Amino acid sequence: MSDQGAPVQGPPEDGWWGRVYQGPAGQLPDTPQARAGGESVDDWFDSIASAVGLIGRQRAEPVADAVPRVSLVKQAGAPAPVPADAVPEDVLPEPEAVLDSEPVPEPELLPEPELETDLEPEPEPELEPEPEPLRAPEPAPHVGPRPPTYGPEPTALPEALPEQVAAVVPDTVLDGAQYPGFTLRAASIRGDSARYRGEPRGDALVVTRFGEGPDGLLLAVLGSRARPAAEPDPDDPRTARATADSPTATVVDLPALQPGAVRQAAAQLAEAIGRSRAELAADLRDGARDRLRYGLQRLTARAAAGLRAPAGEAGSLHCLLVSLDPAATHRAAFGLGPGGLYLLRAGHWIDAYAARLLHHPDGPAPVPQPRPFRFRMVPATPGDILLLCSPGLAEPIADEPAVARFLATHWSHPHPPSSVDFLRQVQVRAKGFADDRTAAALWVD
Repeated sequence: MSDQGAPVQGPPEDGWWGRVYQGPAGQLPDTPQARAGGESVDDWFDSIASAVGLIGRQRAEPVADAVPRVSLVKQAGAPAPVPADAVPEDVLPEPEAVLDSEPVPEPELLPEPELETDLEPEPEPELEPEPEPLRAPEPAPHVGPRPPTYGPEPTALPEALPEQVAAVVPDTVLDGAQYPGFTLRAASIRGDSARYRGEPRGDALVVTRFGEGPDGLLLAVLGSRARPAAEPDPDDPRTARATADSPTATVVDLPALQPGAVRQAAAQLAEAIGRSRAELAADLRDGARDRLRYGLQRLTARAAAGLRAPAGEAGSLHCLLVSLDPAATHRAAFGLGPGGLYLLRAGHWIDAYAARLLHHPDGPAPVPQPRPFRFRMVPATPGDILLLCSPGLAEPIADEPAVARFLATHWSHPHPPSSVDFLRQVQVRAKGFADDRTAAALWVD
């Protein structure tokens, strides 16, 4: 590459610039006015530095090895030479750029998860509690200063004949029902005396329903056989009362009716009422007292014909007839023979058949001789409890105030007892009363 065609540049006014580019032995061919010299490169550089006052000639040791000569070749496009008298400007550092943007917050460092080293101990398996020892069943409750003569549980079973197994009578019968306006509980239990002697239960209980809706009837029939007289118990209040009335009276041993005869009479009366359901339901809804008395007396006398004992004392047959119509205002109770119809109202017992208060504070009132057929229409008063029972329960309620108080205490609650509780309560025992017991109780809502 040659300098042919390039403009001729004059020598600079100041000679220091030319000395910069004057190298030894004329190794700078492109420098204007370059001439050869016998100086070394180090001598040349030191002379230039002394001229401009940059450094002093202070060299501790001479350079042992000579620096090889370097040939500098001017390439196309190189910058033009700077005049010799030009003073180099101080090079200032560029200012740091200031950003107006908001500083970026440093990201928050999440804490390292701590390793749970304390492991919870496994819970020990729970030991099942030992079952409580079985408690001995509580005996049936009893009232009075002394316990009854017989135990509260069955002792001996009645004897049965192989050809009459179907006629075996169970020890206890429990029944009940619940309809709008009332709740029924019914039970029949063999007496303590019969349980001890192995005799069958002589009472009968039939609870059934005829029809449905407002024309339906609920019927409970209670039957009891004529009880044979046994040796008088001096603790029995009935014996003391009979002795006071007739000191010379003797006890007559009456043959007992078979239980089958009592059950047959109760079933016969229930069938007759079922066949007359429509007429009886209408009369009961209308409160036709006279029509009901006449019709029911005729049906009862016909069914009880087989209950008369050979010696003249007959069994008993009593019924409780309830309409399933919620608008009905009365219930009908009727029957033949001994038995009781009691009304528990505000904690006091009322003999509904005799229309008198039981256990009056002024003493017992004289009881008129009952009619052969007894009939009573009882109003359906909310809170009342109507109890129809056989002689085995009617007599202790009337003659033993403790029995009446016991039942009044347990039944004077807003809700009727359960069937099991009712069974236990009617078994309340008192000395001198050990006959079969049958009862049907109606709780009026």
